[in-house]
Amino acid sequence: MPLLIVDLVDHYGQDCDLSEKAPTTETVQAGIEKLLAAQKPLLKSMESVHDLVRWRDEVVRLARTRDYAICSLADLLVDGEETGRVAVQAGITAWEALLAAAIRRARDNRELAPDTDPGRLATGLMAALQGGLLLARTTRDVRQLETALDMALGYVQAHALTGRGTT
Repeated sequence: MPLLIVDLVDHYGQDCDLSEKAPTTETVQAGIEKLLAAQKPLLKSMESVHDLVRWRDEVVRLARTRDYAICSLADLLVDGEETGRVAVQAGITAWEALLAAAIRRARDNRELAPDTDPGRLATGLMAALQGGLLLARTTRDVRQLETALDMALGYVQAHALTGRGTT
């Protein structure tokens, strides 16, 4: 089961209130490693646009079951500590790389046009995921996350070859 950012911050409270007990760089790094370890098997097994949609569905399902106790990676930034920012940046980069590899496999399986840029699409998906998590937490409405991911996946699907890669 994929891990969400919420799993990194459960220790810090449901509303991600880090004001009194901000995570250390080590905590951030360990949490990101745990997050990526949970995401890798799911993302590495993806070979189609349909698999990306299933990933989206799982992310939304987990967000719903967490009763809006969700955070974006930005919530884990350690104020004034450059190494914390670097750890979060590394986590984003690694997660984007997993998404890009999944998109590349869908392109290599001829579901997406040959000129599809997996890195660009992965950045869009990551922005939708992290922004959607922030909106869902702020509004306490997971539909914000759903909408953001749906729009990003719609852009991925716009690169689908005719008759393939649709849900």
